[in-house]
Amino acid sequence: MATLTYSLALAAAAMLTGCTHARQSNCPAPPRASGEIERTVDAFFDALRKEDKVAFQRLTTTSFYSFDGGERYSGTELVDVVRDAHARGVQLNWSIGPLDTKFRCDVAWSAWENVGSAGIPPNVRPVRWLESAVLVRQNESWKIDFFHSQRSTEK
Repeated sequence: MATLTYSLALAAAAMLTGCTHARQSNCPAPPRASGEIERTVDAFFDALRKEDKVAFQRLTTTSFYSFDGGERYSGTELVDVVRDAHARGVQLNWSIGPLDTKFRCDVAWSAWENVGSAGIPPNVRPVRWLESAVLVRQNESWKIDFFHSQRSTEK
């Protein structure tokens, strides 16, 4: 597990530092980029909540994949997982906390806590997820290329 964590950290660092050759004029100013990234993450969860594959695809890259609940999902498979959960009566309520975002040119890494609830009524229980995403800037828009979500352990 430590090797995987180290490898992921190394890959993220390489992606974030790999743009040093880019002209600074092509890099969005920090306040503008942070706001755009936050709107992209919020819209990503709105698309999941609404099971909207068209919006989801607009917000993600063609190579998008995610790790969620110990599984790997590609493309819109994560939307299918949410749709199937909703069909079983599961309520998923998300509340995205402040984003901690680092970016360089056209690549960003963002992490946050998602405090919400999940379950089938009346057994909906509080849940806290630790989440992160790698975003890339394509055609003047930030798109999510990788998403990771893991339930936090109880404190």
